[in-house]
Amino acid sequence: MKEFFSEDIIEYFEEKSKKNCNYAALFEDIEKKFRKNDICKLLNYIFKEKHDYSLLNVVIRKANKYKFVQNINALIDFILIQNQSQEFANLKVLAIKTISGYKDKNAVAALLFCLNDKNSNYKVRLAAAEALGKIGDRAAYESLINVVCDDKEKSTYVKESAVTALGMLGDNRALDVFDSIINAKQMFLDKFIFLKEKIIEAMSKFDATKDKKALNILKKALLDSSSKIRISAIEAIMNLDIDESYEIIYECMKYDSDIEVKKNALVALYNLSDRRILDEVAKGSYEDELREYANYLIKVYEADND
Repeated sequence: MKEFFSEDIIEYFEEKSKKNCNYAALFEDIEKKFRKNDICKLLNYIFKEKHDYSLLNVVIRKANKYKFVQNINALIDFILIQNQSQEFANLKVLAIKTISGYKDKNAVAALLFCLNDKNSNYKVRLAAAEALGKIGDRAAYESLINVVCDDKEKSTYVKESAVTALGMLGDNRALDVFDSIINAKQMFLDKFIFLKEKIIEAMSKFDATKDKKALNILKKALLDSSSKIRISAIEAIMNLDIDESYEIIYECMKYDSDIEVKKNALVALYNLSDRRILDEVAKGSYEDELREYANYLIKVYEADND
């Protein structure tokens, strides 16, 4: 096999790519013949000089595979290119996800630009929000919270991703905003319910043993008009490592008006304790449907332990 020198890799790529547009196969060949630092050099060259969708798709995936530090600036420059085509948006999403794997705070400014560009494809903005959360730089807090609070923001998906990112950041300043959204009454709008559910998911990132705001938000969610929100809150409280969880959920099981909420509360109580709660409900003064469900769970419990 011929041994190639560093300066040969670009020449080799240009020559082979004229004859072979199967870029995945071409890169497999290149990876066998050249050293990793040469491949890094080639990736930067392609990012700067090439505009072929199929080629860039492969190159971004290779950048994700190798995570060469020297490629991060090329990736950042790439996501800032102004191109509104759907194909290019898909490449940007892929590049942003790759950048998030580097966890390089130098990318935060570019990601914030992508997040705040309302003319950009919403998938790009979603990816930018998620990447900011993964990188974990609290400098992103203001932009993320502005997206969540912006009444003119048309994309609920972007709002939801911003909430998820704020949860990843774990910045307690977000709790007041989350609290105000949980208190809001637009319960008939599905998109608003989904946003509340994302907030409840985000609560798992905050230490409820140190900051009671997180627990209070979940308690308020248990009073929401939407049974979906109440069920989500029960699951979140169950997963908190706090002594109050059992008592709070027990109250839901006894007094909530929705049987499905009661059933979910019963399962959560069983997960937090043992079979005794099932026996209590099966033999107690509860709705017939809840008692039947407790008996069903007992049978499942016994089958699992046979």
